[in-house]
Amino acid sequence: MTNDEELISREEVLAGLPARRANTLLFLIESRTAQIVARSLVEFSLTEQAANERDLAYLEAFASGHAPPFHPTIQHLERHALQWTPLVPENPKLKAAIAHALGEKYAFTYEVVPNIRAALGLDEKAVQVAYLRLYRRQLLKIFASRLPLTEQLRWTFAAIAHRLESLPPFWLASLVTVALGLPQAFLALPIAVVDIGPLATVAFVIIIGIVNILTMACMAEAIGRSGDFRYGNAFIKQLVSNYLGNAGSFILSIAVGIRVFLIALACYIGLSATMANLTHIPAALWAILLFLAGLYLLSRRSLSFTVAVMILLAAINVSLLLILSLLAFRHLQLDNLLYINLPFHARHPFQPWMLQRVFGVGLMLYFGHVYVGECAKVILPRDPSAGSLIWGSVAGTAFLTVLFCIWVLAVNGAIPPQLLAGQSGTVLEPLAIQIGPVVPVLGIVLVILLLGMAWLRSSSLLLNLAKEWLPAQPRPVLMLHRQQGTLILHPCGDPSCVSRFGLTYLGLEENQPKFRLDIQSSGNIHHVEITVAERWEIKELLEEFPDLRKWNIHLMLSVRSPNQDSVCVQITSPMILVYEGGLKTDVINTTHNSRRVSNLVKRPIAFKCLSNLLSQRRFFLSISPLILVLILTEWLIFTDAQSFAGILAFAGVLGNTIVGGIFPILLLVSSRQKGELIPGVVFGILNHPVFSVGIYSLFLAILFIHGLFIWENPVARLCALSIALLSLATTFVMKRYGAFASRVVVELLTEQPGGRSLFKIAAGGQPKIAEVRLGYAEGEQHHQASTVEIPSLQSLQYAIFHLPTKREKELRVWTHTSNSSRNDFKNLPALVEIESGDKNMQFDLKLSSGRVLLPLVNDECCLKFRF
Repeated sequence: MTNDEELISREEVLAGLPARRANTLLFLIESRTAQIVARSLVEFSLTEQAANERDLAYLEAFASGHAPPFHPTIQHLERHALQWTPLVPENPKLKAAIAHALGEKYAFTYEVVPNIRAALGLDEKAVQVAYLRLYRRQLLKIFASRLPLTEQLRWTFAAIAHRLESLPPFWLASLVTVALGLPQAFLALPIAVVDIGPLATVAFVIIIGIVNILTMACMAEAIGRSGDFRYGNAFIKQLVSNYLGNAGSFILSIAVGIRVFLIALACYIGLSATMANLTHIPAALWAILLFLAGLYLLSRRSLSFTVAVMILLAAINVSLLLILSLLAFRHLQLDNLLYINLPFHARHPFQPWMLQRVFGVGLMLYFGHVYVGECAKVILPRDPSAGSLIWGSVAGTAFLTVLFCIWVLAVNGAIPPQLLAGQSGTVLEPLAIQIGPVVPVLGIVLVILLLGMAWLRSSSLLLNLAKEWLPAQPRPVLMLHRQQGTLILHPCGDPSCVSRFGLTYLGLEENQPKFRLDIQSSGNIHHVEITVAERWEIKELLEEFPDLRKWNIHLMLSVRSPNQDSVCVQITSPMILVYEGGLKTDVINTTHNSRRVSNLVKRPIAFKCLSNLLSQRRFFLSISPLILVLILTEWLIFTDAQSFAGILAFAGVLGNTIVGGIFPILLLVSSRQKGELIPGVVFGILNHPVFSVGIYSLFLAILFIHGLFIWENPVARLCALSIALLSLATTFVMKRYGAFASRVVVELLTEQPGGRSLFKIAAGGQPKIAEVRLGYAEGEQHHQASTVEIPSLQSLQYAIFHLPTKREKELRVWTHTSNSSRNDFKNLPALVEIESGDKNMQFDLKLSSGRVLLPLVNDECCLKFRF
């Protein structure tokens, strides 16, 4: 290498320049790792809003040079070294400088960081020689000879977590299903079924378990057919909106909101009552302490866990339940085990009140359907066929069913029905009376972990649902590099209808920052170049583009410290904001950036106070459901009307009939018409119309029966009947608006590594043959197939598809890249023209995350890609 080619000279080292460059790259490595770790956490959210806010926070940290919101550990850097390796330049001297910065910041031995050593080439002679020349000592000096005990424990846990997450996909899917589906209703089940007896309960649990095994398979297959889950970071509400439309998304939010609100209420009552009995501190005080602890965790955004942590917590909970079951079996009494009190058995009359808690708590045993999407994020990148996801969901649910049966036989067989009847808390209090003092010791741990995890899940979901329903106007401060990336903005609403905007920095023109604003509206693409002195508002364009008025668009840009290469810009808008593109890694000076951003966000004191008040107002509004839960808990405790099992039963009937019964069926039926992929496993019984209609009718009947016959409270009856009628009406609305109509999907996929590109065409969930023309400079290629491999995407000028669409009512176009080795998926930019009937529309896929969905109005459709 010549002197001109050397990135870093020794003189530069002495001057401190390479240290800044190395620290900048280490900052980018840490930020990339932090983002990967954050995305790998289990998200207790239905939508991508929380993920978008998190990504914005990382972009702001990148712009200001501040630490990312989540600071990775050396264990994270080692685990995800393959993902951040592309950030490291192929230069021995710079690699040596990064290694030096890493050694100054973290403590690690040579043996524990093989991936970091490979990423930075620390075992290569060229890097070792460069380090010696730069720092006058051996590279091995960055490695510690011995680690402190705390670091050794962290590395041990990291190794255990890595082994758990590296299990075969089927076993990992089974464990995640158990971990996310382990219900708090465990502690209410023996109380809820005391009136019918343990043997009858086992039969009931087996029947309802088989039904839920099938509905879990429905949910897993629907997700397995979704390309959004296979190649991206999708959420369950995004899946519902894609398949069932806005009506389905709306009813899902209502059902989940009711369920998690009641679960949170039940957890407050169960935790407060149990801890009061075990510690003699009043239950009302325990409820307040729990609320304060929840506020603390919510303020720190600490309600997400890794998959390994969830599995380990579930293993502890299952172990405690089995230990308590074994202790209970030692006190088994045959009279308790054989107790049966079923209607019409031994001339017992039918008494509807006996079934009030049985059905509800039984349904609440199976609430993992909404978390199958979180399992899919872990499993599908490793098994794209979704076979492991489907079988793992079935196996995990079957294991839980067996566990429920063991628990009922043990507890109800050991405790007389008279002792269980009338319990307002969990089953641990009568179990302690029957077995002895060992139960309170194990019970405290079980209550904290089992009910505590359910409380955290419900609190996080309630908070995220409230944030989704509340309007927000973020004011992020971001750095845009010249033609390096695009800020995508769009209003909330139907993704196929709303206008979209793309903002790209073009550099300086007459010493003023210049931007290109790409506008996608009403099937047309517009490009506008704007110059911003200090502030600019989109209302300046409303005269030129009147269609924007119907979306009530608000957007204001404030810029500071622009130069030819970059600009700091503050975006004020209620629209959803996403960044698409790369970040420059070779020109960042974090100190200078921090100063530029500080200058940008300087505001008068009155403005800062107002901003803080507005931020606090939104926070208090978002936690208002939790405040209501606390108020209801205190009221129920003071009126002595609290019932852990009763509230769970109410939640099971009103919420789980929709989330765990009706919705999986609707999603499965729709996914077979609209899905982009074909799973490797399809159960034959799920394909039969009798199955779909039967399961749908069963759960709808449960709502009607509770509203008409079982429940006696008029408010409860009205709720059940309202939910039943709303579900039925929403199903008809979804059908009318094409939720179950066939869809044709045209997909452009580029696989990395290797760069293999191909077009795929599917309709009604099956491959569809169509006429395809690929245009190159040297001529056209003609194909008649459902899959067309592209010899060279870089030289492809256009692609034309003639699609017969007699049966299909929708068209979805989707372009993306896939790097399965790094679990990295990106959207591909392309211009698309669509002719269907008398409509001719244009779309810039860069502005719509690589996707566009349109209704078809004719039997023929012509689709053209331009690159």
